[in-house]
Amino acid sequence: MSGRPLVVEAFRLDVEQEASFSAFYHHEFLPAVLGEAGGVRGTWRYQEHQVTGSLRYYRKQFFTFHECDERADAEALIEILRRRTADVAMGGWAGSIVEAEPPCLYVERWAHRRTPPDGIFGSRPLFMVSVELRPGREQAFHDWYEGEYLPRNVADVPGWVGCRRYSSVGRTPARYHAIYEAADLHGLDESLEAMRAPFRLEENMAWKQWDAGSNPAITWEDAAMFKPIFRNP
Repeated sequence: MSGRPLVVEAFRLDVEQEASFSAFYHHEFLPAVLGEAGGVRGTWRYQEHQVTGSLRYYRKQFFTFHECDERADAEALIEILRRRTADVAMGGWAGSIVEAEPPCLYVERWAHRRTPPDGIFGSRPLFMVSVELRPGREQAFHDWYEGEYLPRNVADVPGWVGCRRYSSVGRTPARYHAIYEAADLHGLDESLEAMRAPFRLEENMAWKQWDAGSNPAITWEDAAMFKPIFRNP
């Protein structure tokens, strides 16, 4: 776990509010937060990608990632975010935000040695797979996923420029995010196509051993593509 700590926020937003909310969030809320916080190396915001024609179009998912120097910086940032969100009620937007995940500390638990030369995120699109796990089944899943599935996936998909996995701290139940980065949106599409190649069918079908049956290890899961819409600095 050598990566710097992340503070992660997530929510869904009605499509009618996207433009006006983003203007407020990017140019009022985040500058105020970052002006108060210390030790934040970078902030990135992502929007769910390619959901046209789906019911998810009406309430896309948004993520904000803050990379911090130290864990203490991340914990202080979480308190600032919580206070400012409560104080200003998100500028009157609270009623438009649904399925909000409060700011949470995440730490890196696995990273592929193929890493972007300019550091993590870097305004690149990503594919994120998120899970929650049944107590008592976590370690067996981690051993398979990090020891077999992820290394083989990245090896079989040359278009991934990096892959990391994070675990939440202090969240119940714990949540885990596997983040695959692509060079650009075209590369993202090509990488997902390669990930689903026929010769990878056995690898991908192995997921069923963990999320099926009467006592599945995976109790909640989500997978989606995201494109960058904000970066500071």
